[in-house]
Amino acid sequence: MLAPAAMLSVAACAELEVANPNNPDIARALASPADVAKIGKSSVNSWFIVSTHQEPYMMLQVTADAGTSNFGNFGMRFNNLEPRIAYNNNSAGTDAAATVRPWDSNYGALGAANDALKAIAAGIVIPGTDGNAKTQSAALFAQAGALTNLALLFDKAFVITERTDLSKAPELIPYAQVRDSALKSWDAVISLTAGKTWTWDADVLPLTVPQTAANINRVANTMAARTLMLSARTGAENTATNWQRVLAYADKGITGTGLTDIDFSVLNDGDNVWYSQIQNYGNLDSWTRVDQRLVNRMAPNVPAKYAGTNVAPVPVDRRLGAVTTPCTGAGQPAACLTGITTDYVYLGTVIGDPARGIYMQSPYYHRRWREVSFAVAGSTKAGKAMPYVLAAENDLMIAEALVRTNGDLNRAATLVNKTRVTRGGLDPVAANSAALLAAISYERDVELLNTNGLTLFDGRRLEQIQAGTFRQIPIPAKELETLRLPIYTFGG
Repeated sequence: MLAPAAMLSVAACAELEVANPNNPDIARALASPADVAKIGKSSVNSWFIVSTHQEPYMMLQVTADAGTSNFGNFGMRFNNLEPRIAYNNNSAGTDAAATVRPWDSNYGALGAANDALKAIAAGIVIPGTDGNAKTQSAALFAQAGALTNLALLFDKAFVITERTDLSKAPELIPYAQVRDSALKSWDAVISLTAGKTWTWDADVLPLTVPQTAANINRVANTMAARTLMLSARTGAENTATNWQRVLAYADKGITGTGLTDIDFSVLNDGDNVWYSQIQNYGNLDSWTRVDQRLVNRMAPNVPAKYAGTNVAPVPVDRRLGAVTTPCTGAGQPAACLTGITTDYVYLGTVIGDPARGIYMQSPYYHRRWREVSFAVAGSTKAGKAMPYVLAAENDLMIAEALVRTNGDLNRAATLVNKTRVTRGGLDPVAANSAALLAAISYERDVELLNTNGLTLFDGRRLEQIQAGTFRQIPIPAKELETLRLPIYTFGG
């Protein structure tokens, strides 16, 4: 048990105090219905920004061999070394932000959400029709999302909700228990939105579909399914996952039986408050490239590891193409990408210092979300969709759950073929378990890149990551120092 004074110094509780005589502005804000509504809304934005931030997700992309870069930013260089080394969990280290950012910012979002929920529980009445239900559901959404992030990323964390007694110091608990707490919050969102007809204000979460209670309910079901499925750290844990529960959530999600498919995509506002750094950097050709491990799956003639020779693809998947003019000189690669519509592009040039590791280079680029990346001016992005969970991801969750529960394999094949055949131009997958699991892994790798940074989560549970790759990240060293706990790490 941690001393209360020490616990209050961490980001979690610093954000979570409701009554604070040293800061009367907080108390006044939580006594104002309008301010409580704003806090509930803003917590959703805070969740989205930390969920799509370059730290830690660009590091996770490269260590999972999905993207590649040897620049010394965001933990990408040293966590892309081969053989893999341990993450440098040092409060003064150059890669410290890769753990500090997700720890602090998720607790910041959680604190704001909890403040709004506490105020509502204390009797505050939010103005407007269904004001309390809208604000409560938004805050619960942010709470669930923040707890999900903590469960997927860290080996352990504090679970703090509006019901936590902060007169007692919370304890660090294992990620599986954090995941279970996240699922309780997702279940609360699902319950609160079920059968309701109200709509969130547009600034709560600017979706590409109406922000109706029904659509929020579907998004929450998908998020719950992801939380449960992606929390597994090993193949054994993946096998032990409650796949029936995954299926139950996903089948009521953004796709499912009798439902019209929707994406969980957010509208960019010109990079003011709604933006995705995963897409900003992941689709910026001068910053990150596609690891040839992934390219090799689409074009087997391309070596799975770059060795210094640019090899043009002979793709079996039409999502991979090549430029027709060299990507060199002024105005590139924009000019050589003119008319290119494939998701992945062979540019024929590499970036980065080869002395840092030739294997970290690649002539391949992911251009699918280029229009919402730093490759274009922020002002041109306003109103464009930033996919966070594609309909395809939910379809693939349903398909995998069907396979792993001995369900309808014909339905599973149909779901996989929606992207495999329609977008990839590949032969339809057969309705047998082994073929389906292989095709699902392929589609998740190829189709979902640079949406929400899930490749490491898939890699660990499917045992597809390099030896020595960390499967989760540690509590930041600066936090451990504050709490007077031993510093530890993973990897290597």
